[in-house]
Amino acid sequence: MTRALAADVGLGDPQATLRVYLANRPSLEPFAYPGDVIPLADGDIAQINSHEGNHWRKIFNVFAKFLYELKFTGTEDFSRWQDYRDTLMLQPGSQVALCYGAPGSEAPASQIILMGKQFAEECGFFKTNGAKWLDSRFAINDAGVIVCPYFDYRQLSDERIRYLVSLL
Repeated sequence: MTRALAADVGLGDPQATLRVYLANRPSLEPFAYPGDVIPLADGDIAQINSHEGNHWRKIFNVFAKFLYELKFTGTEDFSRWQDYRDTLMLQPGSQVALCYGAPGSEAPASQIILMGKQFAEECGFFKTNGAKWLDSRFAINDAGVIVCPYFDYRQLSDERIRYLVSLL
C-alpha cells in the first residue's frame, strides 16, 4: 500500500492498536489539523458534533457501535455504547484512533481499516499484495488491512458491523 512519508494525523490514542482511516476531517480547530494523533478529552466529541453536524455524529456513533460489538478493550466497563463513546473512545489509553488520509509510514497499529471504497483506491490499497474483494462492500489484503463501507448508518448497518467484527 502506498504510504505517506509522515506520521498519522487524527484523533485518538497515539499508541492505538486499531486505526480507522478516512478521507475527510472536521473543520473545527484544533481537531482539523492537529499535526499528530491527538487524544480527545471529555466533551470533545459533543463539541465536534455540535459544530460539524450530523456527518461527524454518524461517524462517531457507528465507530462506537463497531467497537462495542467488537468488545474492544475498555468497552466492557460500559453498559451502553453511547457511554463508551462519551467517556473513553478516542481518549488517552483507548487504543483506538480515527486518522485523516492514508496511513502514515509510522502507523504502529496492529489493525488498519480504510473507510470507503473510493478512499481505499486513492490510498493505493488495490495495488497491494493479495488485495481482494470479499463481497461488494468489504475487501482485505495479505497484511490484513480491511476496506469497509463508510461509517454511516445506511452504509455500515448493524448487520455489516457484525460482519466487520467477524473479519477481525
